[in-house]
Amino acid sequence: MNRVSLLAWLYCCSYLFAGVSFAQNMQVIGSNSIAQECYQASTAAALSGFASRSDVEVCSKAVAHGNLKRRDLIATYVNRGVINTALQNFRAAAKDYNRAIGMDDEVPEAYVNRGNLWFMAERYQEAIADYDQALKLGFSQPYVALLNRGMVREIIGELDAAKADYLAALEQREDWEVAQQKLARVTKKLLDKQSNAQQ
Repeated sequence: MNRVSLLAWLYCCSYLFAGVSFAQNMQVIGSNSIAQECYQASTAAALSGFASRSDVEVCSKAVAHGNLKRRDLIATYVNRGVINTALQNFRAAAKDYNRAIGMDDEVPEAYVNRGNLWFMAERYQEAIADYDQALKLGFSQPYVALLNRGMVREIIGELDAAKADYLAALEQREDWEVAQQKLARVTKKLLDKQSNAQQ
């Protein structure tokens, strides 16, 4: 994938979390202004697909000197991972996600974000495994993990499985245009494949 498609995918599908709650409200609760700055930078990176080294430095300061509670530290690692992913510094992002998971291996948001990283790094089986784990752990927006997993499966040619994932995502969020478009595309691919096989 080229940089434009990577960033479009990051905009569409990357999720981050912060604060004492792992819910998708993405808010830091508390008075730590450095962790708040890291959260804001990671939110901007997830929405735009762009970040700067200074954003990473803010998060690193929060990790090193923020005196964060354990859950906030986990969130800050994930948020820094989102920034490193936007910078395409995949190795650093992987370290951040792995640190978060090492501190608590039952944080589904960390797996979704790491799955997104593996997707962009074209490590597709690892992406699928992380989306599977996020779903197993009860990710609060399972349709996101299903869509992302479907995208991976479509790329590696598992079209029937991709279609099943898109359908499952649409069962949970019927009006989701992105999933509808991907379902239409993979359905056409399956029909074309069937037509070619009959010729």
